[in-house]
Amino acid sequence: MEFGYLFTNVLAALATCFGWFSPVFALWAYYAFSILRPQFLWFWSFSGNTARYSYWVALSCLVGWVMQGFGDWANMRKVRLAVWGMAIYLACGVFTTYTQAIDQERAVEFLLPQLKIGVMMMVTLTLIRTPELIKGFAWVVCATLGYLAWVFNSQYYFDGWNRVWPLGFGGIDNNGFAMVMVMAVPLSFFMGINAKQLWIKGLCFLAAALEVHVILFSFSRGGQLGLIMVGCVLFIFALVRLPNKLTTIALTVVMVMITLHLAGEGVRERFMSIFVDKQELDTSAASRYDTWAAAWASMKDHPLGLGPRNFNLIADQYGLERGKSVHNLFLQTGADYGVLGMIGLAMFYLGTAWYTFRIGRTRTARRQQWPVYVSTMVTVSLSVFLVCSTFIGMESVEVGFIICQIGLCTCLYVADLGEASAFSESMLPELVEVPEDQRLSELVPA
Repeated sequence: MEFGYLFTNVLAALATCFGWFSPVFALWAYYAFSILRPQFLWFWSFSGNTARYSYWVALSCLVGWVMQGFGDWANMRKVRLAVWGMAIYLACGVFTTYTQAIDQERAVEFLLPQLKIGVMMMVTLTLIRTPELIKGFAWVVCATLGYLAWVFNSQYYFDGWNRVWPLGFGGIDNNGFAMVMVMAVPLSFFMGINAKQLWIKGLCFLAAALEVHVILFSFSRGGQLGLIMVGCVLFIFALVRLPNKLTTIALTVVMVMITLHLAGEGVRERFMSIFVDKQELDTSAASRYDTWAAAWASMKDHPLGLGPRNFNLIADQYGLERGKSVHNLFLQTGADYGVLGMIGLAMFYLGTAWYTFRIGRTRTARRQQWPVYVSTMVTVSLSVFLVCSTFIGMESVEVGFIICQIGLCTCLYVADLGEASAFSESMLPELVEVPEDQRLSELVPA
């Protein structure tokens, strides 16, 4: 029996059976399936198999969540901008699906995964509120993304199969998957920096290197741009925070030389085509400008939106091929979900980036230390994602939402801890004013 088939069935069975009593375990299994996409990763084992693993795992998690009283909703106001942004985005999706959609069946097909993301997001934010659970969540995401990078590198080197370039992965093209790997690099790097055991550090840095190579042989210009941005930020962070500056610089030079060598002439030439005039761009690159203009025109004609992925159905009315998508996350969302839906999605991502950036600089986070690393890695990932999303439309890719949730859970934990610390400190003056003999008489039973 194939490893992938066995792993998927065993994990799904355990998560479904025990999710009622341990919804967090089912939640981790759900996110592992969301990233690994077993039906795509091990497609030869699941040919003709229609088992809905994620559905049953998510259902078990929801039952366990309800049995535990719907989790902890305290301090949710601390991340209200992101939560309200998600609510507005999803509400606009429902509205356009049932009032504006050209093809309602198609709209429902693309809306349901977004609603699922929103529901699981609230479950995550109310369940994962302790350091152990947040770190465990981050390790699940880091391990699954690193495993994907290992699989695609092994297929590239040992089987001579560049799977990502022509096919993408999990229903998204090479550009979307390259963006997933770009977001994974800071995650692997910071988890490695924060790890205590040397062998875990080594595995994390190996995962980061494998993810970098996947971006290179994906031949995605947006992914390569994101990789350069991530590299610059990580170098600055390492130079400032790590003790041995000369070693950091030397290792950076070596890594850059290795990356350029692995990139090859074809990858470098494709990346440099970003900077040429529009008249000199190849068909793929030039079409991005055309899709942006078409989406903007559609938003002016239909400010309430056309329904999830329904703009593609009338793309030919705006000078594109019918079925053409917009190579821009927010313009695609604006054309489909309306202007308000686009604003809601922007609120979610920008709000999360702002919260994680701010929380990492609080005194409470610095005392704990690990929230600084987590908040920094999420901020870096989201910042690069937001820049590169101008070239890629990937609202259906769940990894971006998952990384946001790691950051938001960390923000809620720091907010909880900060309030507890403030309460404890506020009680100290009252304790000082109580005479010592009275304090002892209250503490020692008669």
